[in-house]
Amino acid sequence: MKLLSTQKERKQLVVNGTETVRMKFARARKFLNPVNDIIQMGFAARKRNLRKTSIGRAMSALLRNAMTGIYPNIEVDPTKAQLSAGVKLPLGVDSVDRQQKQITIVWNSATNLLHQDRQDDGIILCAYAVEEELAAINDELAVRQDGTLTMQLPDGMEKLPVHLYLIVHDREKANFSNSQYLGLFIYSMI
Repeated sequence: MKLLSTQKERKQLVVNGTETVRMKFARARKFLNPVNDIIQMGFAARKRNLRKTSIGRAMSALLRNAMTGIYPNIEVDPTKAQLSAGVKLPLGVDSVDRQQKQITIVWNSATNLLHQDRQDDGIILCAYAVEEELAAINDELAVRQDGTLTMQLPDGMEKLPVHLYLIVHDREKANFSNSQYLGLFIYSMI
């Protein structure tokens, strides 16, 4: 006997469906608010996506990839969050070190002849204290060929645990890389 069709499994009814969606949107927006300036650059509209706003694209990525838990314990997972999206090559980070207010990142700056046009790519380091809704970026220009970046955390963030995100962009800030999550770094007295 040949079976022609099978019954599809019914989807379980989502309890508190409307509240779940509302909470996801509220948590996503709360997460994105402090880093809105980066979002506006890193998710800028492309030619084929002119109708989509930067914050809309960022919200979509966050809702798809970084939401964890079930109602009423829905949270944003910072390790899966994306602050920029694009085609630029990310950095091969060798080390990240935090000493009190100072964060130092070292990467391999060696480039070959095929990729010399990437040597002047700009580097943005974002330190984000999620619970306190505080974010800061490096104010000194850093480029790919430097191989290192040192950032001083601003007053008020020096003792907070911070999530670090690294973003690469071209000299015109027209093309960005996907943001790289570097980890959670906690204040140390050393």
